[in-house]
Amino acid sequence: MLLPGRLSLDHRKRVVTKPSQEVQTEFLRLEYTDPKTIIPDLYVRALEYDLFVEVAVTHFSDEAKVRRLREHRTPAVEVDLSRLSYDLTREAIADAVLRTAPRWWLYHPGIDVAETNRREDEERWRAAQDERRVGAAAKHQKRVVELISAYWEASNALAEESSQISRLEELQATGFAEHVGIEVAGFACFAVPPEVWQAIILTEVFHDRCLGNGVCKAVPITQHLEKAGLIRQQFRRVYAGLADDAAMIEPDFAPPWKAVDAYLKHLARAGVLVQHDNGMVLARQFAEPWTTRTLAEKQRTAAMHAAMQAVEWILAELPAEERGNATSESWLDSVHTESGMKYRAALQSGIEAPKISAEINAAVAMLEKRGPLPYGTVGLPIEGAIQRRKVQMAKQAGELRKKHIQEAERLRHSRRERLCIDAEEQLSGSGLDAFLNTTRDELNRMTPLEAAEDSEPGLNRARDLLSVLVRQLAREGDAAAERQHYQDKIIAEAKRRLASEHSEAFLNARDDDLGRMTPLMFVKDDSTYRKALAKLSEWDREFGHLSR
Repeated sequence: MLLPGRLSLDHRKRVVTKPSQEVQTEFLRLEYTDPKTIIPDLYVRALEYDLFVEVAVTHFSDEAKVRRLREHRTPAVEVDLSRLSYDLTREAIADAVLRTAPRWWLYHPGIDVAETNRREDEERWRAAQDERRVGAAAKHQKRVVELISAYWEASNALAEESSQISRLEELQATGFAEHVGIEVAGFACFAVPPEVWQAIILTEVFHDRCLGNGVCKAVPITQHLEKAGLIRQQFRRVYAGLADDAAMIEPDFAPPWKAVDAYLKHLARAGVLVQHDNGMVLARQFAEPWTTRTLAEKQRTAAMHAAMQAVEWILAELPAEERGNATSESWLDSVHTESGMKYRAALQSGIEAPKISAEINAAVAMLEKRGPLPYGTVGLPIEGAIQRRKVQMAKQAGELRKKHIQEAERLRHSRRERLCIDAEEQLSGSGLDAFLNTTRDELNRMTPLEAAEDSEPGLNRARDLLSVLVRQLAREGDAAAERQHYQDKIIAEAKRRLASEHSEAFLNARDDDLGRMTPLMFVKDDSTYRKALAKLSEWDREFGHLSR
């Protein structure tokens, strides 16, 4: 038969749950009746003890029956057959009673012992818990008292402490000075007066953006102040319950993050901060002027550092006897003659700083042997360096002029040679000499050689004239060759048609029809040759029969 699981005690007297188990039973009888009017459905023996089995079909055991079973001190199990179908076989019903149907203990002495032990354990646990709660409450109350006492001591210490606000001048210039030094609950949790840590919140957190892209809320800001060592050790980790109880006794107390939150809310009410995403940012009317001032200050600081570095370099470049005891710091404390201010103050001036920087840069350029001489000394012992540079520049200018003259002479000679080479390639004899040495109106009454020596454009103009002359000579040569060709033809034709004496007379006789020119002089091309042939034909008709 399957017995249900139950509470029990293990060998160490601990309450455990024994799992259900199947046991071998010995059937004793049905409907057993004892003197105490307990009539179980089954009376069996298992695990060396008697066992009542109640089978519930429509009615389950009530409290009175369970009480009687407890008084009888005989273990009892109830089997639930209420869900079985009425048409089941005897074997199925028997199997349900023995194994498959739901079942539970109505009574078992081991269960009572386990329950008693469990109640005793619970009572001991509750007593220990109550004792711990009492101890924790006392400890908590002691911590509250200590916290309040520490807060009062810190408040008194702050009252006697003098404050030094960082970047106070910057806050005053931008109108934020009136928003620092605000007393809020919890201000004594900080190691410095309110104006100090509040100035840090405005300058470092909201202006410098030291949290980067982090949200500007109370907790991250408090963590930043804690890293800076501005929160007293005893107030760095105050849990909510402790803070609330302390505030009930001392209303001026609040944990550091709540003090920061109260200050942020004050700034928001004053219009200094506005909500942005999940945090706070400076309002535009405050942020933009402050940013502009900071950029200008950075530029002035950069100009100051650059000027000091340049001055240190200049002094290092000077001989020791000229430098003397001068340093960059002593130079800053000397007077700028134009403004009457010390150089330290003049470099902070928007008017004088650019002038001074330009003069220093000019002195640096001079010592680096580049650029012109500086107009002044900028309060530095550089008179000797200026004089040496002046002598050096004069020497360099003389050498440069000499180089320019030599280069100009070389270029003149080069241009002359280039023109001569070009002319010799295309002209020769008297024609070459005449071209090179004849003055030309086109060259401003200079010869081609003079024009080439004068400048590169003069060389180009001389070359153009050479090209024109060469083309002209080529045309004249072609015309002369053509004239000679036709002269040879008219001579041969005259000798063929006329007798010797008549041909000579014809060739050298001037004729009005030929422009008062002889036929030999007249012919120069095909058209003039034909006119001369026509005139020869007249002579042939008149004198040709005499020569035949």
